[in-house]
Amino acid sequence: MVQRFGFALPLLLWRNGHRWSNTTALADSRLRHQKHRYRYLSKAFPAFLLLSLALPACAQKEIVTVTNWRVHAGDNPAWAKPDFDDSQWTGISYGKSDRFEASNTGMHWYRATFKVPADFAGQELAVGMDPLEEVYDVYIDGTLVGRFGSWKPDPQGPFPRHLAFSIPSDLLKGPTGHISIRRWEGASHLMWAPFGSSGYFSFPHPPEIGSKLAIQAQERLHPAAGAIRVLPWDLTYVLYLFAALISFVLFSAQKRRAEYFYLGLYCILSGAPPLAGIPLASSNSAMAQSWGPVLVFFFDILAPAFSLLFLACLCPRSRRTLQIGAVLALIFAFAAAYSLGKQSYAATELWEFGFTYGMAAFELLAMAGLLLDRRRGSFVIAFCLFLNAAGWAWGAWAPKLHLPIGFEAGPFGFDLRSFPGILFVSVTLLVLYLRYRDEQARQAAIDQDLAAARRMQELLLAGSAEQPAGFTVDAVYRPAREVGGDFYRTVSLEDGSLLVIVGDVSGKGLDAAMFVAVVLGSLANETHRNPASLLAYLNRAVMGRTGGGFITACCARFYPDGRVVVANAGHISPYVDGRELQLENGLPLGISADATYSETETQTDGAVIFISDGVVEATNANGELFGFERTAAIATQAAESIAKAAQDFGQEDDITVLTVERAVKLEAIPA
Repeated sequence: MVQRFGFALPLLLWRNGHRWSNTTALADSRLRHQKHRYRYLSKAFPAFLLLSLALPACAQKEIVTVTNWRVHAGDNPAWAKPDFDDSQWTGISYGKSDRFEASNTGMHWYRATFKVPADFAGQELAVGMDPLEEVYDVYIDGTLVGRFGSWKPDPQGPFPRHLAFSIPSDLLKGPTGHISIRRWEGASHLMWAPFGSSGYFSFPHPPEIGSKLAIQAQERLHPAAGAIRVLPWDLTYVLYLFAALISFVLFSAQKRRAEYFYLGLYCILSGAPPLAGIPLASSNSAMAQSWGPVLVFFFDILAPAFSLLFLACLCPRSRRTLQIGAVLALIFAFAAAYSLGKQSYAATELWEFGFTYGMAAFELLAMAGLLLDRRRGSFVIAFCLFLNAAGWAWGAWAPKLHLPIGFEAGPFGFDLRSFPGILFVSVTLLVLYLRYRDEQARQAAIDQDLAAARRMQELLLAGSAEQPAGFTVDAVYRPAREVGGDFYRTVSLEDGSLLVIVGDVSGKGLDAAMFVAVVLGSLANETHRNPASLLAYLNRAVMGRTGGGFITACCARFYPDGRVVVANAGHISPYVDGRELQLENGLPLGISADATYSETETQTDGAVIFISDGVVEATNANGELFGFERTAAIATQAAESIAKAAQDFGQEDDITVLTVERAVKLEAIPA
């Protein structure tokens, strides 16, 4: 297998040099043409150069190239006989870059007649075959001299390759010889694309007959030179993998950006299957009916589905249509992979039609969406997408118009389809990176604004919790985000009592924090002293300003003698001496302008603890709530301990804990 790869060509020449130097079969006119073909390889490989310099010293021998053929569909062993009359068969010409192309799948026979040079007498001869697909037999004057693949139980063959079949020395005795090829072709001729990176298809040629050593040398050089010729394509695949790595790095930094993920998958499926196809093409396993080649082919043709998903992320206007196109591409991929395994030509044609025309239609739709997109770089991506689509369209139609799809530079062959593909991926990655950098700058500015908002909110809440005479107040606030929607306020009254209110605005984040500022501003102007009347005042103040949300709040007035008067507006009841205080809950604020609130009085010498729903709604990794029972179990602890316990359990919402306790407790007077 080593000689199949271009980088091993010096080893190939060294290994066979002692055999080639002893034969005159390399010096005919055909091999002088090969010397011209490999002139650039000679510069790269000294061993090849030495071989080329030795060619003129050899005597000339002739290689017969068979170009004029007749073809007929069907199967009849008599068609191999040299005296069979094939004058009614269809004539075809096998040119320099052509191959036998059957009009449809099934069995076909090819026949040709050639002149036998006089110097063939007494030589070891061979027939050289270029990569002819599927399964075939080669007959010389009615005798089977070679077979590629196997006919039973079903026709199947390895990846097509250059082969040399020996011809018995007693076959070609007259001035004219006859060659027949029995060939079966399935649906695989459209399926070898992922395996073309092996270079086996790079040097097609008509069947050739000549000296065995010359033919064998030539058929070994073809795939080695082909591997070098396709190195630009292989480099393209490596670049695709590198682009996939960059895409996944960007996705890891911005997981909400699915376009990075889909672009990475598209690049992997564009690069990895063809590279994996190189060793598979070199193996002798039956390609069409083994899992390895079918999977390589399936993943290769799956790439368009992820390209459409990627384009759907870039084109919000056409997102649903492009997603439907991705589903259709997935269905076509399954159908084509099935056809490769089952040799179903109808499914193959369906895939070819869907890929050629379906992808073009969806890409045109994506281009239109990109042109309407005002974001940075959308026009450039649309232009590169057009070039990529045009490149593949050229690759599909150029052979039918007998036009080249690439060019050669030295020993390398460049396919015009590779350039727009890499350009599209590279430019798209650059545009996405620039967008990512812009988003990072915007996010940094937002983070600065949120940090300033959090400092402002902390200042507002800190000013709301003064330490009044005769009472101890302990407040802890842990927002779920940078800023939150919980609030609290304490006010010392003229008679020595303390007014406390704790609340929670529905929602999270900046919107909730902005409304907290409105609530605290309203409380700054309040003149009500009773909890029920204060809640009624706040209800009227925020009515129509909640944006469809609401506010829960609990208000209490603490007297120096231990009395506590509490009113509640849909908030969690406070805990008194470790037990939840039973209250009549009123409607949350901002729901109804006619809402009324009642007061409940209790007597206590212990601490009263107010909490927000972020404590009881804390959720662990198993989805279990912190709950009221756990809250009651720690309700006698300090505010910091309660908040930390809920936060460690699994914070989901803003957490607020505020405790109020009399600093001086009255002692009971004995009767």
